[in-house]
Amino acid sequence: MNQHSTSHDLTDGLPSVPADEFPLHPAQTFSRSATGRSPLRRAGVGIVAAVLAAGSLSACKDLPDLGALPAYGAQPGASASTGVAPSASTGLGSPSASASASASASASPSGSTAPTPTSTSTTPPGAGGNPTYTVAGFPAANNTGYPQGLPGDTRKKVTLTPYTGPMTITVAGTVIDGKDINGHIEIKAKNVTIRNSRIRVANVQAVTSTDDNANLRIEDTEIDGQLKDASTGGIALIGRTGYTLLRVNAHGSGDILRIDGRGTVQDSWLHDPGGSGSAQHNDVIQSTNATYVRILHNRLENQHTQTSCILLKADIGPISDVVVDSNLMNGGGYSFYWYDAGYKITNGKVTNNKFMRQSGGGFWPKGGYYGTQALNASTLPTWSNNTWADNGQQIGR
Repeated sequence: MNQHSTSHDLTDGLPSVPADEFPLHPAQTFSRSATGRSPLRRAGVGIVAAVLAAGSLSACKDLPDLGALPAYGAQPGASASTGVAPSASTGLGSPSASASASASASASPSGSTAPTPTSTSTTPPGAGGNPTYTVAGFPAANNTGYPQGLPGDTRKKVTLTPYTGPMTITVAGTVIDGKDINGHIEIKAKNVTIRNSRIRVANVQAVTSTDDNANLRIEDTEIDGQLKDASTGGIALIGRTGYTLLRVNAHGSGDILRIDGRGTVQDSWLHDPGGSGSAQHNDVIQSTNATYVRILHNRLENQHTQTSCILLKADIGPISDVVVDSNLMNGGGYSFYWYDAGYKITNGKVTNNKFMRQSGGGFWPKGGYYGTQALNASTLPTWSNNTWADNGQQIGR
């Protein structure tokens, strides 16, 4: 059994929430009764944590606990920086409610070694100014993924060539550039870079990193699950720790991104989760245990009535040191979840985000099908300047 092609749905054990607060949607209750209790949940959190470490669990509804939140750290460098602050949001466009499979070819790693990729720091919010993001307005097709020469794309067009290198990367500093990759890439070395490429998979994770200190960077790359995820829980295209994503266009699997450990995603377009599974719980970004999470200036879209654009629920361990800043969120049951579960989620900042609703081109009248956010934790995140995208009206916590 390929550990990356099987997804176990941890649908049990969600905190009980009064009906007048933020109940989990009926679709989730239906899915629990349809799939039953996971054997891993019956065996206990310790076994679940071990399986998660191998990258085989996808828990849509049991959210991890977040730990202490440090100040903004280093931000990825930009290869085509426009220097536009996140407040200058323009050109949102109208989201498509249909799942997209736009990637045409996958990029392949070259297998060659290169110097360790470097990161450039920008000014963190609250420490003298806003960070400089590399995409004007919000991410879209013409400023994420591999550069295809689309109108408005200022990056140099890339012509992909087939990838013929190893699917398990074991050489530190490997750079995969301009490749069309078909299949799952396993990262077993530090300082690997994948850029200007496309990765396509079917019913399997696209990129797996299990080392918190891997320093994996994926830039200007498209990752396509081709809507062939047959799991119940949802297979995350990218997981689970030790990575930075910059200007990535990822779509077409039950889940899109899993951060269980340490991860940064910035200036990226993550959208159209889905597959052939009949009772999937779709999350664009999900974490069940983490010590460092940065979700910065992304466009996150979930056309389903469940589960989320961002789901942070401390199922497998504590979650801490979280910054969710300057994103555009559209859809899901609730667009944003912040939940205690078996562990606690703490030390988070949720700032300067915009939520789309139907009147402004979004999927649902309330942002998510049930609303914009569901917060159910003993320690709530700092919540400031989160607004409706269509009129700038503040959304209270």
